Amino acid sequence: MTTMTNETAQRPRVCWGRIMTVAATAAAAAAVVWVLWTQVGGVALEVKSGSGTQQIGLASVIISTLVIAIVGGTLLRWWAGRSEKGTRRWTMLAIGIAVASLITPTSAVTVAAGLGLASLHVVVGIVVIVGLRRG
Repeated sequence: MTTMTNETAQRPRVCWGRIMTVAATAAAAAAVVWVLWTQVGGVALEVKSGSGTQQIGLASVIISTLVIAIVGGTLLRWWAGRSEKGTRRWTMLAIGIAVASLITPTSAVTVAAGLGLASLHVVVGIVVIVGLRRG
């Protein structure tokens, strides 16, 4: 006799604590990179904005990193809970977004600023993607 159940296998989800930890770690890593470029290296992280320039400050680096990581973690949590391939799909999307984000440093005022901004994007992308996938 075969018994059929109506239960759906519960897919593992990234917990909120993990998302917040990864977001905080990514923000801290970005802050360290920003300090190294601006305070230690003396590079002004400026981008062209309209007819002028805009300085990329520490607060904007930290806030944008926190927002990106939390939104990314929320998407991973949602997607992984609904699809067996959710984590893989999220990873591909996250890598694509991280690579596409490297276009923005091309608006930097100097080559050094562009390298500094690109390194911020790379560090945040690595911390968020690797950190959330391990959760």
